[in-house]
Amino acid sequence: MKKFALMVAAGALLLGCGAVDSEALGQNGQELYYANPSGPEDDAVVKLRAIKNDGDTLWCTATLIAPNLALTAMHCVATVSDNANCTTAGELVSGSVDGLFGDPFVPSNVTFHIGAGAEEPVAAVGEKIFTTGAVSVCKDDLAAVALDRELTNVPIAAVRLGAGNARGEAIRIVGFGGAEDGSTGVRKTRDDLKIQLLGDSEYVDSNDPIPPNSFATVGASVCNGDSGGPIFTANNAVTGVVSHGASCASTTARRIFTQVAPYEDALLRPAFEYVGHEPIAEATEPSDAGPQSGEGGAAGASHQGAAAAGAEMGGASAAAGRAAIGTPLSPPGKGGCACSSTPARPSGLSHALAIALVLSSGFGFRRRSKS
Repeated sequence: MKKFALMVAAGALLLGCGAVDSEALGQNGQELYYANPSGPEDDAVVKLRAIKNDGDTLWCTATLIAPNLALTAMHCVATVSDNANCTTAGELVSGSVDGLFGDPFVPSNVTFHIGAGAEEPVAAVGEKIFTTGAVSVCKDDLAAVALDRELTNVPIAAVRLGAGNARGEAIRIVGFGGAEDGSTGVRKTRDDLKIQLLGDSEYVDSNDPIPPNSFATVGASVCNGDSGGPIFTANNAVTGVVSHGASCASTTARRIFTQVAPYEDALLRPAFEYVGHEPIAEATEPSDAGPQSGEGGAAGASHQGAAAAGAEMGGASAAAGRAAIGTPLSPPGKGGCACSSTPARPSGLSHALAIALVLSSGFGFRRRSKS
């Protein structure tokens, strides 16, 4: 894989800590900011490559949550129109005609690459895409992709289900996005961040000005190519994915992450049933910043039943009742940070804060495919 031309991916909202940040993501070829290298213990976090319906190539991050199932952002696997103005409630501004999701990509045009390097080979191909059924990019930016094969000898990440998040909760991010040194496409991790803003959800009532079923940090962290990447809890379970943000280097912009737990019934259960596995549950005790260990179980329901139950798009059917063969994860070394983000509570926000979505910019990065 050659060094990517950072022309950004579909799906980044430009969020300021009050006013909208005018610098679009992807204007500078910038990986996860102020982060450390991610070792083989993080191989559950994979690079996602998609050939979009318009022929462009899009690069994002995804996480293996079963030997044949990857979790990512919806904007990494579905068409979305060019621009959007969103309210802080996660709705399109009245009269807006842009920022709407369209058809998903052809599943077989989505490939997954295991390893931390910039030139890892294809390990699996997409078979079916499951989404939240989101109408606009303003919220519900989550998707799962069933793979065409089971990946052996690869870590499988645990998932937080049945529980929300809290302000001040410690999180760890892993992704392939741009870094402050200009490098791209190499996996890194950062573990010094905490949740600063919390969206309203079934688990908590909140008036923080971010979309429902989301949480946020403030300051530099994620960048182009980190879209869809996991946010791990202190127990090393995936609790969110990277969705929206502003200028990579901004010290005041919010970074919005879509929570996973609220979408268990609508998205995850149908996807797990389709691939024939159960999710690995989050551990009840912290495990020193390492990814969650454990093995998934076989699901009893057929994938045909799951297809009728969930929001799923495209792909051929897979054999039901596949055996769980995920390899347990072991703890990595602690990551460091040269410059941690500073908490900043927004003030003076109007209810309808306009958030510019530029689909020529985002937390993914793309290049024009050769004809």
